[in-house]
Amino acid sequence: MIDSLTRKMMGVVIGLAVEVTVTAPVSGFEFSAERIVKDAGKVVNAHVNARDDRWRFEYAEPQAGAMAAIIRLDRQAVWLILSKLRMFAEVPIGPEHLLLVSEKMDGEVAREFIGTEDLHGFPTELFEVTVRVNDESRRYYQWVTQAQRFPIKTVSNRGDWSLEYRNVVFTKQSGLFFEPPRGYVRANPPSLKGGPSLGQ
Repeated sequence: MIDSLTRKMMGVVIGLAVEVTVTAPVSGFEFSAERIVKDAGKVVNAHVNARDDRWRFEYAEPQAGAMAAIIRLDRQAVWLILSKLRMFAEVPIGPEHLLLVSEKMDGEVAREFIGTEDLHGFPTELFEVTVRVNDESRRYYQWVTQAQRFPIKTVSNRGDWSLEYRNVVFTKQSGLFFEPPRGYVRANPPSLKGGPSLGQ
């Protein structure tokens, strides 16, 4: 049974997440990093642990009441960790939950090599990438690590959106990162997949 506080919090934003079906792992990367997303003036900082088809965001500040989100492509679900309530809520995967660690961008139609640059301790290649979405062309600058082909930083040429990874360490990640904390209670039954929507 969801208590009244949890029900009130979830009711405000229930159904706002756009469901995304992802059928394959986004990459073969296994790593930890600090992830900074800037979108239209909003900044969301999170520590990320990632392994193939699953990853975890630990937020610097609560997002819709959640201090963490565990994304599981194998289950097509997100578990929002409500630390203050010692609960977790299951919601569908939305665009804000995607990790975006593929060198090739969705809708990419052109890529121009600009040069090389050391960034956050990695030798990188800088590209200008043109993406076409809904008949609209958008351009981005993307820094890709030379060894791993990992997009460590991506910035729109308009400056209104960016995604950056800092303190990246490519190392094996424990499976415990991708399970709800022991002793936490599910806030909604498996069949009810409405819940808080997190900012990217």
